[in-house]
Amino acid sequence: MTRRLNLLKIEDGLVYYTNEDNDCVLKERPHELVTRGVVRLFDCKQDRDSIYAMTSMTKLDIKWYAFLTSLYLCTLLIAIPMSPYTVEIFGTFQPAGILIFPMTFIILDAINATLRYEYAKTTTYFGAGLCAISSGLIALTFYMFEIEGSYREVFYPLISLYLINSLCILSADQANNMIFKTLSSKLYRASIWQRSIISSIIGQALYTVIWIGLFFNTSTSLTLLQKISDNYIFKIIYAILLIPLLYVFIFIYKCIRKRQEQFGTELHT
Repeated sequence: MTRRLNLLKIEDGLVYYTNEDNDCVLKERPHELVTRGVVRLFDCKQDRDSIYAMTSMTKLDIKWYAFLTSLYLCTLLIAIPMSPYTVEIFGTFQPAGILIFPMTFIILDAINATLRYEYAKTTTYFGAGLCAISSGLIALTFYMFEIEGSYREVFYPLISLYLINSLCILSADQANNMIFKTLSSKLYRASIWQRSIISSIIGQALYTVIWIGLFFNTSTSLTLLQKISDNYIFKIIYAILLIPLLYVFIFIYKCIRKRQEQFGTELHT
């Protein structure tokens, strides 16, 4: 059963609220209620809107969001073109971008944890749109000009590759965002690392099945299933190893935000 909260008042930048039994009064900054997903537990939509209104993006948030989104797009642009080349890691054959790509899920989790779901969703749309547009522009270039030789060998496969990844991002990355959001509201006391691992387990499963299934374009076989299994297991283990990076992002954001708040307080005293 989902717990419900009741808003009492908003005063001096703090939200005062009670639990559903009205036997405990709590107070918290609006930003914390939003980033932890607690805001969704308020029954009244007007109360939720009031809290959201107090958490509009600051200059810090805009710069932070731009930084993480740029980093997300960067990892996609590097990992995707490298993926057709196969490398051997611990006795398994993996796409060459395997050490870069899992960072995208960590970056999305960082956006979810420091800002909120809506921004992570927008970043996902940016990524999918970038891949789809890149695919279309490369296809248009090959349609208009006679391009042969090594340039064709390098760039022509990117048409389908970017298009496949666009579909993967819309499904898997967005699934990761939605699961992280759901866990934040349903299990808001759960640690960040727990939400990140659970969302990655499901999101990476979708990405692996869709990407390998479409890229290799073959019927189901033991070889294909082995590739899916090896790739999925490696990405999950690697994603777990990247959890400290998620905490580094959160720590940096909180430190910068705290310094700005202290600086603002000093200016008003």
